[in-house]
Amino acid sequence: MKFALLLAVFLTLGLCSVWAWPNGQSSRYTGQPGCQTEQELQVGVYRHFKRKDAYWQCTTLGQPASMQYCKNEEGYLDDQKQCVLWKDWYYTPTVMPPTLA
Repeated sequence: MKFALLLAVFLTLGLCSVWAWPNGQSSRYTGQPGCQTEQELQVGVYRHFKRKDAYWQCTTLGQPASMQYCKNEEGYLDDQKQCVLWKDWYYTPTVMPPTLA
């Protein structure tokens, strides 16, 4: 009986994590934009959803963004669209890019 209850809980949690992301993406989604619009190219950079020291950069229309990394002592700050020293870094809510890779 305990096994069935645990199984039900894990299945429920698993389904919730899949439904929480757009287009059926799993919780492994990283925020990589598809770079399908001029707006995405103008913005140019988007925060990585899991890594605080990484961001996505759109350079070519129709080509998925490439991942870039900040220096060791820096984190990516979405409000400034650049890497900043960790002492200046603060949390900002994640924002979905206009298109997904």
